[in-house]
Amino acid sequence: MRERGQLLKNAGIVSSATMVSRVLGLIRDIATASIFGTSAAWDAFVVAFTIPNLFRRLFGEGAMTAAFVPVFTGYLEGKGRAEAWKLASVVISTLAVVLAALVLAGMAVCWALASWGREESALVFGLSGVMLPYLFFICLVGLIAGLLNSLRHFTVPAFSPVVLNIAWLAALFVICPLYGPRLEDRIFGLALGVLAGGVAQLAVQIPVLYRRGFRFRFMLDFRHPGMRRIILLMGPGIVGLAVFQLNTLVDRVLAIGFLGEGAPSALYYANRLVQLPLGLFGAALATVILPLLSSQAAGARFAGLRETYLRSMKLIFLVGLPSTMGLILLRRPLIGALFQRNQFDSASVQATAWVLLYYSLGLVAFMGLKVTSQVFYALQRPGIPVRAGLAAMAFNLACNLAVVFIPPLRDGLGAGGLALSTALAAFINLGLLLKFLRAKVPGSYRPMWELLGRAAAATAVMSGACVGAIFLCGRLFPGEGLSARLPTLGIPLAASLGVYWASSRLLGIDFRKEFHPRAVPDANAGPPAGGVQ
Repeated sequence: MRERGQLLKNAGIVSSATMVSRVLGLIRDIATASIFGTSAAWDAFVVAFTIPNLFRRLFGEGAMTAAFVPVFTGYLEGKGRAEAWKLASVVISTLAVVLAALVLAGMAVCWALASWGREESALVFGLSGVMLPYLFFICLVGLIAGLLNSLRHFTVPAFSPVVLNIAWLAALFVICPLYGPRLEDRIFGLALGVLAGGVAQLAVQIPVLYRRGFRFRFMLDFRHPGMRRIILLMGPGIVGLAVFQLNTLVDRVLAIGFLGEGAPSALYYANRLVQLPLGLFGAALATVILPLLSSQAAGARFAGLRETYLRSMKLIFLVGLPSTMGLILLRRPLIGALFQRNQFDSASVQATAWVLLYYSLGLVAFMGLKVTSQVFYALQRPGIPVRAGLAAMAFNLACNLAVVFIPPLRDGLGAGGLALSTALAAFINLGLLLKFLRAKVPGSYRPMWELLGRAAAATAVMSGACVGAIFLCGRLFPGEGLSARLPTLGIPLAASLGVYWASSRLLGIDFRKEFHPRAVPDANAGPPAGGVQ
């Protein structure tokens, strides 16, 4: 019972911390939009910032962490803390050396490329050269966060992104003005703020790890059996995550190269809004279930593993479906209320709203992918997400190229076409993973689909109420000012939440039951007939 209740408690901790981080992140995006808008300088920053983020996903919170947590958990449960601490020192030492080499090589390449070519590309490479050291610190942050999560400590890792947002805001108002009036110069101040944020995030996590008893020793040992196991697990994981991250990079490069000024910025701001519910719930839930799934897999408790997954997906459906429709129906007043001021004008609102429409369509799939992929990492079968990801990548890339190079699609969809490709690819990816999951973890998945149907019906009723409230607010609060945008956003949002709750109850959805800790399955449940194939 304690372990069952701990899952939702930990998810609550991560969600609360993520809420604080997202609120600060929203404030930082509002301030950034006001200062830089959808300018060419901000387009360059968005593309440059994608590069360290790609490596962060691969070596920090992505493949390295997903491979490390199950192996480290196995050492804790099977060999004791002394051997687990030794493995942690080996992994941290190896990652630090690899990252240092990547950063030095990358900086040399970026500074060389920044000295020639068009002004826009030179700006991208110049900013990349400044921000590349950020990936050294943020990848270590991701690994240490995984280490702390394995020890069932979630609070400080969850709050560490707050530090980056604070550094970002400080850079906007303190460092950027020192670079003069030109946006192309001021943007370098923000790049320095990002780097400072990475250093600070690492600094706040180290004392917590020290208090947990860890004493770091520099140890390079590629023959360590745990390290070798992690490398074997990472290989497919890196390929799988690289699929998604390279798609993101390709999106932004195609946008800046073929869709004109403002397209990368619209992709960025729309993605940030989709990341709000995704980070608050989907990513938080995926973070806290990995140690539990890893423990269940290590103990061959496969029935408990399947039930943990089913419960997680049911929670995603209950949150993701209404969030999707809320973002779609309220996208214009939401973007206008948050960002429309100074450099972020009505044209920027329209461009971002168009992209947000298509990104929002994939929200449930984005959430589902985060949770479903964790099952395969817990089972130490990372090759399965790789195969699904490669198929999705091929589809996404083909659609992206069609959007960019086929004039009717480029003129009709623009940057929204790139977002639509990403959403559709996410559904293909999730569908393939679910097919593999049924084969690897047999049993009934019917309760999950039954709840999906009821949640979809409640969301449809909610959408009708939201449309009616938007129409009414348009008559009562005409105009484009903030005094009109706020009630046009707030009233339909409140009405939608109320109608969704009432219609869900009428359809037999008991939120107290679904979100109560006792609803989480017992981690000690035994294996089903047939086990894991």
